[in-house]
Amino acid sequence: MSLLEVRDVTHTYRTSLLFWRAKQRAPVLTNVSLSIEEGMCMGLLGTSGAGKSTLGKVILGLAKPQKGTVFFQGQDLYQMDPKSRRRVRRDLQVVFQDCYSSVNPRMTAEQIIGEPLENYERLSASEQKRKIAHLLDMVGLRSDDMRKYPREFSGGQLQRINIARAIALKPKLIVLDESVSSLDMVNQTVILELLRELKAAFGLSYLFITHDIKAAYSISDELAVMEKGQLIEQCKDKAQLFSSKHPAVKNLLSSILSEHPRHRSISTGSV
Repeated sequence: MSLLEVRDVTHTYRTSLLFWRAKQRAPVLTNVSLSIEEGMCMGLLGTSGAGKSTLGKVILGLAKPQKGTVFFQGQDLYQMDPKSRRRVRRDLQVVFQDCYSSVNPRMTAEQIIGEPLENYERLSASEQKRKIAHLLDMVGLRSDDMRKYPREFSGGQLQRINIARAIALKPKLIVLDESVSSLDMVNQTVILELLRELKAAFGLSYLFITHDIKAAYSISDELAVMEKGQLIEQCKDKAQLFSSKHPAVKNLLSSILSEHPRHRSISTGSV
């Protein structure tokens, strides 16, 4: 049994018009199916507007699809009773792109990381403080940092805080929605390495949503590509992506620039 299974999901956003009528848009997702096994990272690629983040919201239980089903640990995510849904929320976490809007600016790092612990664990104040200090150490920060506010961290450091919060309950699956795309190249590399280490340490599974092929390839076990709300390519062996004949995949691949500037083609953007 797969940890996560998405079956034929179709989702459409509606816009409200005058006189309380709603205009039906073209589907954002159309018959999307994929699965993620325990301990695996699925890289989900696509350009802006391809439907990647919407699929992430559907998987997180934030946007109920018009058609299709989402099974997490064998249970239908949208047919669960409240008790089961609460249990799922513990095992299904997320790290978003914008590290600053993902936190309350009035809360310290200790309070931010401690939120899920207070919701799900029954720890004494001293036990919780020790656990938060350990989580900070795991993401490469110091225990002294727990007293700081978001404004006192760099973007890369604050994203580490968000990751520490996401792993606090030792979840089964973390949705990483463009979680490194707003960082500079140095911080991207560091955060990707951190995610790999945490995956190995906790046996985590990831859905790594991104438009960056290099980032996806470096961390993912399998790759999938979305275009206009449809899943157009799935590669159990991620190296298969480079032999794809689909035009949208070729366009993504052509966006990868050579490491050395003199080998870059300005006219085509290809290696």
